[in-house]
Amino acid sequence: MSKIKLEEFLKNYPLYKAFKIVENYRAQKPSYNQPYAFVGETFMHYCETEQAEKTFELELPSSAENWWGNYDGDRIPDVLFDLEENLNFVEHFLGRCKSCKNYKIELTLHVWSDNKIPKTRFYNLSGSPGSINKNDFEGINANIFIEKIGILPEQTIIIDSEIKKHFDRETNNWYFKANKCIQQNYGIGAFAYFRRIIEKELLTIVKEISELDMADSQISKLYDQYSSTNQVYSIYENIFEFLPKSLQSLGINPIKTLYNQTSEGLHSLSEQDCLARATSIDLLLKFVIKKINEEQSEILKVKEAIKNLR
Repeated sequence: MSKIKLEEFLKNYPLYKAFKIVENYRAQKPSYNQPYAFVGETFMHYCETEQAEKTFELELPSSAENWWGNYDGDRIPDVLFDLEENLNFVEHFLGRCKSCKNYKIELTLHVWSDNKIPKTRFYNLSGSPGSINKNDFEGINANIFIEKIGILPEQTIIIDSEIKKHFDRETNNWYFKANKCIQQNYGIGAFAYFRRIIEKELLTIVKEISELDMADSQISKLYDQYSSTNQVYSIYENIFEFLPKSLQSLGINPIKTLYNQTSEGLHSLSEQDCLARATSIDLLLKFVIKKINEEQSEILKVKEAIKNLR
């Protein structure tokens, strides 16, 4: 299970965003407590040689491999702990493409625990002969975290082709910059770009929904009312019950939810709050656009089928 989690971190997490890889460190099996523990972990990444996403595998550079080889044993090396006896180390890794065997990226990872942990690599708290003194760790629950603090070359940002086709050049430029900010953990910047996208594109999305053959005619009426009164909030507030079923499946009004993101001041949110919101906006925006495209595609297929039956 930890492998799946670490793969998610290596593939998707931006710089300086903490990720919990071990919860409640008390275990009787090896864990992510020293650099060698990360060797062999795999993740998806863009390979410049193959010009596609491929499986990459973590390895230590030869110098680090030789260094840590001298510390092989039953104890975690003291150099991996801070003065509070918390795990706390930074290590440089290579990620090598398993397909071409040649292209590689460089990753600098920071690993730490939020409480002290035993320096014995394999341990239990049973009190049996040879075990550590369980009284030293009574009541302590340590978690282990990891963050990226460096990556070379910069991770390629791959924009979904459906998004590219849907937006014009200006919006695509904002969308790329928003995703770049997410990658670099700039939450406020990412949120600001997505707000700009929503302000420009949301009414266009509503118009596209109203033009779907299976769309409720009430959406067109709401859009016409907006055109005459310029009261934009009314259309977002009342559109849900008239949306196609595919967009109602979320159980919330996705159009109103997106619109509401433009109303809160950036000054009231932290970087991490903005980063979380920007990531969620991206997912919801892609969902809405893909559902519109699916509806349009389905209509074309059905029309073509009807034509063939005549």
